[in-house]
Amino acid sequence: MIALFERILVRAIEAVCIALLLALTGAVIYSTTMRYLGWSPSWYDELASVMLAWLTYFGATYAVFMRHHMSFAGLVAALPRGPAVALALVSEILVLGYFALVAWYGNAVLAVAKWDSLLSLPWMTLDIVQSVIPISAVLMIVGTLLTMPRTLRDAASGIDHEHAEIEQVIAEAEKDAQALHLKEAGK
Repeated sequence: MIALFERILVRAIEAVCIALLLALTGAVIYSTTMRYLGWSPSWYDELASVMLAWLTYFGATYAVFMRHHMSFAGLVAALPRGPAVALALVSEILVLGYFALVAWYGNAVLAVAKWDSLLSLPWMTLDIVQSVIPISAVLMIVGTLLTMPRTLRDAASGIDHEHAEIEQVIAEAEKDAQALHLKEAGK
């Protein structure tokens, strides 16, 4: 049940990222075309900045779910089991605390931001623009909590997924190089 919830949430975050990327691409193409024709849209700069910020926050959220953010997995994997699990747990608690603070203060900013709006789009208030901060922070907390059991299990097992991925890519490249060498030798 939890795995299903995690997969659905990851797919939703992917969909948001793709939608933001497509919208940003469309806005850039439209604005470039209109500027070329001499009719530069006044809203483009602000809206593109907002979409890029939202894409960055949701992309970072996706990285949390995939565990592709900065970490010290090699250090944790090199430690004995007890210290490795302890270090991983402390790291997870610090991450949760940080995102809790970001969510709390990001939400506090919304009360102030609702009284201001974008210059070129006055109907879009800054609380809408800034809402990505607490939303993504809460999603990052959820992502950390959902992936924490795997992280602690990996720490206890001495598994470093980053190192394993690198080894897999190197093995595939060596296999491809060997196949190419055999193909060239057969000619």
